Amino acid sequence: MTRWPSWQGSRRILLTGGVILREGVPSQPGTQAANAEPVPSAMLVDGHAIAWIGSDEDAHRHLDAADEHVRLNGAVVTPGFVDAHVHATSTGLTLAGLDLTRANSLAEALALVEAAARSARGAPLLGHGWDETRWPEGRPPTSAEVDRASWGSLVYLSRIDVHSAVISSALMAEVPGARELDGFGAEGVMSRAAHHAYREIALRLIGAAQQEQAHRLTRSRAASLGIVSLHEMAGPAISSADDLRFLLQLNDEEPGPLVHGYWGEIAEAGGVERAIELGAVGAAGDLFIDGAIGSRTACLRHSYLDSQDSSGAQYLSEEQVRDHVIACIGAGIQAGFHVIGDRATDVIMSAMTGAAEHHGVAAVRVGRHRLEHAEMLDSHHIAEMARLGMTASVQPMFDGLWGSSGGMYEQRLGTARSRDMNRFADLETAGVLTAFGSDSPVTDLGPWQAVHAAVHHHQPGQRLSERAAFAAHSVAGWRALGDEHSGNLAPGAPAHYVVWDFQADLAGAAPLPRALRTVVAGTVVHDTGEVDGR
Repeated sequence: MTRWPSWQGSRRILLTGGVILREGVPSQPGTQAANAEPVPSAMLVDGHAIAWIGSDEDAHRHLDAADEHVRLNGAVVTPGFVDAHVHATSTGLTLAGLDLTRANSLAEALALVEAAARSARGAPLLGHGWDETRWPEGRPPTSAEVDRASWGSLVYLSRIDVHSAVISSALMAEVPGARELDGFGAEGVMSRAAHHAYREIALRLIGAAQQEQAHRLTRSRAASLGIVSLHEMAGPAISSADDLRFLLQLNDEEPGPLVHGYWGEIAEAGGVERAIELGAVGAAGDLFIDGAIGSRTACLRHSYLDSQDSSGAQYLSEEQVRDHVIACIGAGIQAGFHVIGDRATDVIMSAMTGAAEHHGVAAVRVGRHRLEHAEMLDSHHIAEMARLGMTASVQPMFDGLWGSSGGMYEQRLGTARSRDMNRFADLETAGVLTAFGSDSPVTDLGPWQAVHAAVHHHQPGQRLSERAAFAAHSVAGWRALGDEHSGNLAPGAPAHYVVWDFQADLAGAAPLPRALRTVVAGTVVHDTGEVDGR
């Protein structure tokens, strides 16, 4: 159920003259099949909930009681998007600062570092987004190159997948004994345990004011894109308990997309109790069983094609995973894990089977326990997810960015394995609840881009219909939280909706739909000023 914020709407708003799409989007907004019910053109919102949906002809009955009459002038109204996997602080820092996703070469990346260092005047630099697989040099920067570009500053530059990073020599010196850690790179590229250690140090460099600014920037950007809810993936290796606590407090105090927190810490370290204390939905999210394919830390059954001596990293044992799930079920909260590689998926699915043997299948199904990313599922994994009522929290832009012929997946895994990645259609066919997210800042906040990527998956057999892709990025995000009421436009449902300027079809032809107004719990959280309300 939705936890209503203190800033929920209290006025009666009547919208007329538009196209009200209750559940999703047809191929051409405003059209309908023969014998179908007419598409509604008017909607009444009373406080935080939808009170009525119907025709303009019947809307006059509600006009006198309305505090505001919005004339849509043909605009389209849909349920708002849900981004089911976000890192708010990292996203906000990237929006405000050193964004290396713009760099098309190593030289460009170093130039961006130098420009940021000039502006920072000696302050620590946190940047994100380098991807050496797109660069002609084919390699990341070294610490020596970062030192020269930043004049010796403390610098942390996360790779696009945030499972490795390049650090400066000054930051390297901040972790005593780091050379003994797994994943330490003498030239400055850190992965595995070494990366976790340096990321923790880097996050300490963020002050409270910068953190708060990052939270606001992320919520504002999300609202401008028609996102009404964010699933925040927090944890001790990603942010901090205070970071999540402050974000949820801001969510309660200031209008914006509703934030639902997940705390990624294992039960044996007190993660279940901490998740409950923080008000998180679950001890879940980015609780890492493995890493990422780009950083070669996703845990595979067989070696990486371009690194034959490595099959990735496994951070948790099957016993730890099973005991965590059992503890979460006992506490009545969701469990969930970050899992990408096929071997890592073997671990979680075997652990889930063990939890089902302990608690019973029915008790497991109630939790809708989550797998984040779930990129290398086989048919047995998918069947077990369906049997155990699990949720797949996936990112269509991963395939959009890296799934093409010759792309990063193929470089790391080869053609055969890369062809079986991100099985969205197979998950839908099996009846597995599938919720879309961005993993921002790994990929940009951009729900229409994600819908487009799912509709145009690089493997034709894994493509979704436009309606199914929209549902995965809207109502499925609410169902993944256990909220059975949000996500559709219907009388009695929460008033989470978006007014769109539609100049294109939903197959993704430019320009993409533009959010004119985003409304959460009956409160306007984004408005371009183009909606005619009076």
